Amino acid sequence: MLLDELIALIGTLRKRIADHGPTLSVSETRTRVALIDPLLQVLGWDTTDPSAVIPEYDVSGRKIDYALLGQNSLPVAIVEAKRLGGPLQPFLEQMTNNANIPGVEFAGITDGNQWELYEVLKSDTSDVRQLLNLKISSSSSHLSALKFLLLRRPNLVSGLVEPARVPVAAPPSIDDPVPPVSDSIDWVPLSRFVALKKFGRPEFIRFPDGSELQLLSWYGLVQQTIGWLWSKGVLTLDNVSDFSTKDSYWFHTEAIHPSGKPFFSPKPVVGTPLIFEANLSRFESTRRAKILMSRCRQDLSRVHCGVMRK
Repeated sequence: MLLDELIALIGTLRKRIADHGPTLSVSETRTRVALIDPLLQVLGWDTTDPSAVIPEYDVSGRKIDYALLGQNSLPVAIVEAKRLGGPLQPFLEQMTNNANIPGVEFAGITDGNQWELYEVLKSDTSDVRQLLNLKISSSSSHLSALKFLLLRRPNLVSGLVEPARVPVAAPPSIDDPVPPVSDSIDWVPLSRFVALKKFGRPEFIRFPDGSELQLLSWYGLVQQTIGWLWSKGVLTLDNVSDFSTKDSYWFHTEAIHPSGKPFFSPKPVVGTPLIFEANLSRFESTRRAKILMSRCRQDLSRVHCGVMRK
């Protein structure tokens, strides 16, 4: 599972930093190969695939270390790399200026140990929002893994990026025993899940094949369910009409209802040609996720919502 793979990799990267820091710190290239590329790979950004990542991306004569590509092969994010231990702050303005490219919403900078990610609203560094700031060498693996999930390819491509909330009962230092991430989460079958405010929004959804996906909003329940059903071939263009009324679509290839009105809040479903109506309450999001799974003949008891334990 992704979280387990992330936790294991972060432990490996921490050991590399400790054991080979002096060697890595003399070269940006060494840092990228040993520390940065492996993490991007696990997060879905295959650095060897030109359709996903373009190294040394050229913008008006400036070279960007990594351009992370979304739909239509356009960058949705850029990442600037520095040698291990090198200063990052002096390059923040350069990074955000480089992000002033149509379509780029996120800009990151890293030395392989310290990772920072920003939502770039304008090229002015005073008008950016920091989404991630962590140091692998001084953070527990499971908390780092939770935070790094916002860098997953589906999240950046869809624009559903928010800082992850972390468990209250986190280990106080990286030297303490690290419990599995699942120990910090209560998993409730979708069949019994009730969208009551006191229970909080689920952080993850686990599907029958064991895949776990992060939820960054209530409507994410519907978005991720559509995407998973599509990936399994049980939701297709042929049965889109099963999830519509006379006047409205739940999702379609175009963000226009049968009535001719546009979707109020259209959101893409990564990996599909579908756009869904995201203007949903927590109750309607939960209801639609259940109906989607049921009508596609999936066992609701095998789908679980993960809520962070209070």
